[in-house]
Amino acid sequence: MSFKEIKEKTKGGIFSVIRCKDYELGLKMAEKVIESGINIIEITYTVDGAGKLIEELKRKYPDKIVGAGTVLELNQAEEAVGNGADFVVTPCIVEEVAAYCKKNDVFFSMAAATTTEMYKAYKMGSEVIKLFPGEFVDSKIIKSLKGPFPFLEFMPTGGVNDENINEWFENGAYAVGVGGYLTKGINFDNLDLLEERAKRLVNALKQIG
Repeated sequence: MSFKEIKEKTKGGIFSVIRCKDYELGLKMAEKVIESGINIIEITYTVDGAGKLIEELKRKYPDKIVGAGTVLELNQAEEAVGNGADFVVTPCIVEEVAAYCKKNDVFFSMAAATTTEMYKAYKMGSEVIKLFPGEFVDSKIIKSLKGPFPFLEFMPTGGVNDENINEWFENGAYAVGVGGYLTKGINFDNLDLLEERAKRLVNALKQIG
């Protein structure tokens, strides 16, 4: 799908950030999240075989939106997109990744922490700015930023949970990225806990609607 199509499909959604090292655990986490009703999966490049995992998930769940996160190198973006990734997210400004995604009409979001970084990311084609780490800013920051930057969209990532997700959207978030809240302390023995957390997020999101 094109940049525009993915942007439209992900607006108002939850980017579930799957961060671990083990491939099989990453797969099980993603499956649990999808089964719980979250349709956007972000496989970070801290997972061994991240590109292969993206390919497997897209094959198993062709109707879900699966992308790559923590992308720091051009070759990672190329591998992810080559394996079917619908989007690319970076934890900072990575110019070569931005250029690649823009050239190939791939939806991407780069992280920024200052207004200068935000505008620089936008000029490179990142229409949605990843507010990271989100736990260190107040949700009201989006309304403040929309003053000078009405053309920007913001996706807070980090610190988002079922108790504050509504605050982020009420203040104008385009979408939210949720990682630690979902996956912290999760292993093969307590995947039900991950499912419970994911369902709480989904229920909180329904209440907003």
